Amino acid sequence: MNPLAAKLAECLLTGATGALDWTDGKRRRLIFVEGGAITLVQSNLKSESIDRAREQNPGLDDAQLLAAAGRARMAGIFKETTGEAKWVEGQAAPRREPVDFADGLFTTGLPRPPVTSYPRSQAPGCNWLARQPMSPELSSYLLDLDGTRTLDEVLEFAPGGPAAAERWIRIGFALGALADAGIETSVYEVRTVTKKRAWSGGVDDIAAMIADATGDTTPRHLATATQPVAARLGPVHARIMGAADHFGVLGVSWQDPPETIRRSYFTLARELHPDRFVEDSAEVQSSAAEIFDHARAAWEVLGDEKKREAYIARVIRGEKTEEEQAMDKVRAILDSESEFKRGLADYYAGRLAQAHDIFTRCAERVPEELEFAAYAGYTTFKIHHGKDEAKAEAGAKRLFDAVQGSERLDSGWVLIGLVHRAKSNDKAARDAFVTALKIKPANPDAMRELKRMEKEKEAKQEDDASFISRLFGKKK
Repeated sequence: MNPLAAKLAECLLTGATGALDWTDGKRRRLIFVEGGAITLVQSNLKSESIDRAREQNPGLDDAQLLAAAGRARMAGIFKETTGEAKWVEGQAAPRREPVDFADGLFTTGLPRPPVTSYPRSQAPGCNWLARQPMSPELSSYLLDLDGTRTLDEVLEFAPGGPAAAERWIRIGFALGALADAGIETSVYEVRTVTKKRAWSGGVDDIAAMIADATGDTTPRHLATATQPVAARLGPVHARIMGAADHFGVLGVSWQDPPETIRRSYFTLARELHPDRFVEDSAEVQSSAAEIFDHARAAWEVLGDEKKREAYIARVIRGEKTEEEQAMDKVRAILDSESEFKRGLADYYAGRLAQAHDIFTRCAERVPEELEFAAYAGYTTFKIHHGKDEAKAEAGAKRLFDAVQGSERLDSGWVLIGLVHRAKSNDKAARDAFVTALKIKPANPDAMRELKRMEKEKEAKQEDDASFISRLFGKKK
């Protein structure tokens, strides 16, 4: 399979979501995948356009033309031998024109596996097989293949007849969803297996067969005797050890149903069971045990509904645990308190706009801290009073609501007093300052404002007395 097709197959088998962007000079293809299914294939090649499909298939309706163009583009993908493919994680398709990848692969002329092969399902391909458009009976039948029967026997007892089963078996072998249990390595070095044949003769690599059918001559990396772990365990070792999460370990998508995850795990467990490696080297046995432990650990989480949902929330969606949320809250409060102090410095220095911005941020970050809301409300009132009374009143209401929400917010009562002072309601202002002192007798702002009001009252009385004296004084 050429690099482009191989990368696409990997995305489908692992249930990926994103876009595969392939370029070769001015030639370009975009393949959009969602949860391991192709939702759209775009191409700038005239040979793969809707117009060319219409020329070659006169009389087809729009849906049939889209399907024909999709098949042409898929066939082109399997024939590419050059170019560069880049994966864009999470990229959504601009529209949905689903393409049958399996159908496109099958039309390349996949050869039939040898009748003496022993088909066995393997992760992550079992997850992909479970989603394909085949009967539920055939899907279960293929997923349960354990390598104990020859291909002839498998086809003979396949539900729905051998034709449909053979089609999916050919596709499964090509993608790696199915493997020959009697074949040990990627170069088909044969071992003797209990209840199976002692192989005599050779079978070409499935990848080479596809290459012959598609004209792909890209060289392949073949496992050798100097790579016992790679030769014995194949790509499953690299995939599991390089997996980003438990779903990657089992070769499934987080959106897959529990039954698919269960099947994928048990298929993988059969492949990695220690009994399969008793005659191998210590290095191979150790590596097999290591990845088996990874698979088992993944299943312990994903096999439990509550643990799986919690894992999806934390690892996939990036949601934080209750403990992490609590710590974030503590940090937000501490950071906001520090910033609030800077806002108070601006406020007392007369830099009202800067203080208002800080108070507003603090109140948004920690809405339950009513003092932040009180100062944000007051500075809103102060900035807009006499200019935009609607906004000013909204700020005053926010201040009043914050104070009503707390029995001990002495600073809030001082701010209420200042609002009343701005509205020339001295009695209400004096009552507010007195309330602040009842809560905190040493409140300096409340004491200062009361003294200021007393001085203003005394000054007014003196002015009034002087005015009366002038008005009714004795005439000379």
